[in-house]
Amino acid sequence: MRFKYIRTNIVKFILSYFILIISFIFISYKFFLDDFIYLEKMQNLNNVNSLLHDIDGNLKNISGTTHDYSQWDDTYTFAQDKNKNYIYENFRDGTATLEGINIDAMLYLDIENRVFFSKYRNSFLESNKKDFEKYISSNLKNKNVVDTIINYKSKFLYLSKSEILKSDFTGKPKGYLISVKLSENKDFLINYSLFDEIKISTHDSIQNNLEINLAFLKNVKIQTYYENDMIINHINFYNFDGEYLISLISKNNSNIVLKGKKTILLFNLLISLILFLVFFYIYKSQYLIENQNSLLNEEVANRTKLLNMAYDKLKSKNNELFTLANIDSLTKIRNRRSYFIKSEELLSKAIKFNHNLHVLLIDLDHFKTINDTYGHNVGDKVLISFCNIVSSIIDKKIVFGRIGGEEFSLTFYNKTDEEVTKISEEIRDTCSNAEIKIDNKVVKFTVSMGLTSREDFDNIDKILHNSDNLLYQAKKSGRNKLIRTNR
Repeated sequence: MRFKYIRTNIVKFILSYFILIISFIFISYKFFLDDFIYLEKMQNLNNVNSLLHDIDGNLKNISGTTHDYSQWDDTYTFAQDKNKNYIYENFRDGTATLEGINIDAMLYLDIENRVFFSKYRNSFLESNKKDFEKYISSNLKNKNVVDTIINYKSKFLYLSKSEILKSDFTGKPKGYLISVKLSENKDFLINYSLFDEIKISTHDSIQNNLEINLAFLKNVKIQTYYENDMIINHINFYNFDGEYLISLISKNNSNIVLKGKKTILLFNLLISLILFLVFFYIYKSQYLIENQNSLLNEEVANRTKLLNMAYDKLKSKNNELFTLANIDSLTKIRNRRSYFIKSEELLSKAIKFNHNLHVLLIDLDHFKTINDTYGHNVGDKVLISFCNIVSSIIDKKIVFGRIGGEEFSLTFYNKTDEEVTKISEEIRDTCSNAEIKIDNKVVKFTVSMGLTSREDFDNIDKILHNSDNLLYQAKKSGRNKLIRTNR
């Protein structure tokens, strides 16, 4: 009888133990893993947004260069066939005009969209010169001004087209100027270290997509899915007529989810061990329960402490992952996602209570030149120093975030126009006078700014878009300036 009793209790012990462990494992994976997957998706979306904003920034840079050259009086007289020295001064053998502005090709078209002069520094484009120029003339003949990407023979190209005008905008256009920049796979691997792999594809295979439109980059569709512990993004680009152009396929290891699974696994192993010890102890203690009751309570308290420690450790990991998803890793200020969430909240509050709200968009002038001259390491330190300058000027109620490579934004809630203008000018002036000493080098920089108040706008994207236009005016009019909307 005693042997049967012991055997029955062992079976109950084992069965109860496994039921509890399986239930605990199911609950932990159900509740915790969803959080890790959500964080992975948010991090991936931030990475994709950074990639697209960088591409959008490249288009913006090429557009600015094209507009500068197309509205140059020498270009205008050249298009009129009145400036014979134009080619010699800018494009003779030995000159590095295209290298200096980081453009792979420049095409000059007459008013009928026929190429009358072109210059190349890329061997692929130059070897296909006739076909490429025919392709450009044919596909862009109905577009006088356009900033876009194109797919030419499975190559990813940035393209900007602008009318050739006088610098004072008098007179009729005399033709068109087109700038082209080719981006290869290796460029994406170098520039976008947020992804383990990026490749160019010419197959349109997106379903159930997310559509994004940026300042210059339009009609972008994204599909994200998991495959073999990888998070994969298919990013499709479409032209101004909605026709499919080309795709970027990015891949990343699901590091957050994988780390989350490992954390949950270790947590469950620890819990399993603790529960096994607890169950085993209860099983042995049932024969001595009257004499061992106080000892049992003490052991249960110790095991509970271990459980709390394990839970606190997991909670700490979740807090670290939350920081990773909301704070820019380089500058330690809000990242794009966190900035937009907080700014939308303040905008809704400002509209509800009829309070002031201003958005200041800041871009470091000639930041690419700093990177090219001193290296990206120095460029990163300049960004950090800039953020330290801004943080020392603003108060904690002002929302400060990094929304692009060298592009930052501040949201001022319930401050007067005079207060906002004073703070903005103080930031601009402090940056202009700052000297950053890095590795025996003294680096100086300036910033251009666009400032918009919330009047006539109902969302933060429209306010930022208006600030971006004002920022572009500041850049165009000489940089190191603040341009704002008039109340």
